[in-house]
Amino acid sequence: MDLTHLISAVAAVAVLGLFSCCQGKKAHDKLLLGGSGWNKLVILDKNTKKIEWEHPIESDQECNSVAATPQGNILYSYKGGAKLITRDHKELWNIPAPDGCEMQTAFVMDEGNYLLAWCGHPATILEVTPEGKILSKTEYETGIDNPHAQFRQVRKNKHDNYLIPLFETGDIREVTPKGDLIRIIKIGGTPFTTAELPNGNHLIAGGDGHYYMEMNLDTEQVIRKINADDMEGVSFYFVAGLLPTPEGGEYVCNWQGHGTDANAGKHPQLIEVNKEGKIIWSLNDNEKFGMISSVSLIR
Repeated sequence: MDLTHLISAVAAVAVLGLFSCCQGKKAHDKLLLGGSGWNKLVILDKNTKKIEWEHPIESDQECNSVAATPQGNILYSYKGGAKLITRDHKELWNIPAPDGCEMQTAFVMDEGNYLLAWCGHPATILEVTPEGKILSKTEYETGIDNPHAQFRQVRKNKHDNYLIPLFETGDIREVTPKGDLIRIIKIGGTPFTTAELPNGNHLIAGGDGHYYMEMNLDTEQVIRKINADDMEGVSFYFVAGLLPTPEGGEYVCNWQGHGTDANAGKHPQLIEVNKEGKIIWSLNDNEKFGMISSVSLIR
């Protein structure tokens, strides 16, 4: 290969690499947000911090789970059930929770099916297809009288069991699809969610414990714990939704329902933390945005 062709080849590779990088970044530039006490779901442009899309909901409907699906639809929980809608607000299906229960979980699993869960007696976990067909139903009695004091975001782990973080007891329960209790992991606070990391550990949101941490759930070893004022640039109110980023960091929802004005002091509603533990992006405007407790990447 002569010098001219070599330069052309190197340039082509560089352009391709830049294009791939930009394509990866583009998919990471928009976020779906929702929250308990907020009267809408929104899609946010991270760079401009402008709302590009919104869907109204009743503010008393307690939306604590939002998820953008691979098909481009929007899955979310509300107190009375879980819905799948299109971007033009067409309802594809609505699965209601029984009277007296609270639907709190709506999540897209890695294999493409959806995980729904409602608090109640018994608490109930469903696996559902994108078409709304119920594939499985797991019932588990938490022992907590008030459904509102039970859980928010249930997840499925690598053992195909369910991780149920419980508010009132401050622990995480591992439960089989048959509803059998495997173990109880005491962590304190009012745990809101868990999120599995590529290394097999889990992020855990401590809710009113004002922390989040990384833990090896198999050994119960705490790898790192970030308390209320440990991180420069934020003071935690109620640590709610957590979302690992493709770059090795995480989004952290700083829900303000049990706190004060997010615009005052170091109280952003949502932060992005890099793998070195530094805040690289934040949202701190509760005139435009409500109380954020759940975040999803737009795929």
